[in-house]
Amino acid sequence: MEDNLAQVLWITVIGMGLVFAVIILLSVSLSLLVRFTGKAEKQDEVEAEPVADELKIRAAVAAVAVLRAREAVLAPLRFPLPRTPIVSAWQAVLRSHILNKRGSVR
Repeated sequence: MEDNLAQVLWITVIGMGLVFAVIILLSVSLSLLVRFTGKAEKQDEVEAEPVADELKIRAAVAAVAVLRAREAVLAPLRFPLPRTPIVSAWQAVLRSHILNKRGSVR
């Protein structure tokens, strides 16, 4: 029985080692592939920052426009809040328990 358990553990360790080895091999090969085949575009850092800032501003403006449009469309569909009840929920539950114990009064 102990021999079978030892064999099972060794098979598990070998299988997990192979899985991790393949994952590491794939990540190394993909990083080498990107390094050697990727286009190396060198742009000045100064030019890249205003473009990113402009894109952030445009994204913020678009988000505000979408929010305002949704508010305009959904405004008529909103239901008003109900009036405040005279009896709180706690009181209603306690009163229903009392009525259930005593029975209905007619």
